[in-house]
Amino acid sequence: MLVCSKEESGVSYQLLRVAWLLFDYDKKTHFYGTDKRLFEAEIHLIVAIKENPGFHVAALAQKFGVTKGAVSQLVQKLQKKGMVTKQSDPDNQSKVLLRLTTKGQTAYSTHASFHREFDEKVNKLLEEESEDHVLFLKRFLSTMAQDIESREE
Repeated sequence: MLVCSKEESGVSYQLLRVAWLLFDYDKKTHFYGTDKRLFEAEIHLIVAIKENPGFHVAALAQKFGVTKGAVSQLVQKLQKKGMVTKQSDPDNQSKVLLRLTTKGQTAYSTHASFHREFDEKVNKLLEEESEDHVLFLKRFLSTMAQDIESREE
C-alpha cells in the first residue's frame, strides 16, 4: 500500500495539492457579491467586525495578533470601499466602534454562504463513508494541523 510518496497517487501529495489549491484560492481577491474586490485580510476583518459587535481597533488587533496600525490601515481601505463605518463609542469617547455598511453586510453574507457551500460539498463527499472513516479523517487532519502549529512556535 502506497502511503507517502512523491508520486501523484500518494496521500501526502494529494494533501499538499489540496492545501496549495485552497491557499491559492484564498490569496486571490473576490467580489463577495459587491462591486469591490476584497483581499483575504479584508474579508476576515469584515467577518470579525460582524461577529464581534462592539469591538474597536485595539480589540481586533489583539484578536488577530497584529498591530493597531495594521488594523487601522485595513479599516481605512474598507471605508474607501464602502464596507465599514466608524462610530464613537457612547460608553468611551476615546474608542471608535466599527460597523458594517449594507455593502459590508453583503460581503459578509456572501462569504458565509461560500463557507456553507464548502461544508455541504465536504459533507456530500463523506456521506457514504462509515462513521469510523469520518472519525479517522477528523483525527488525521487534526493531528496534522497540530503538528504544523507546533512547528510554527
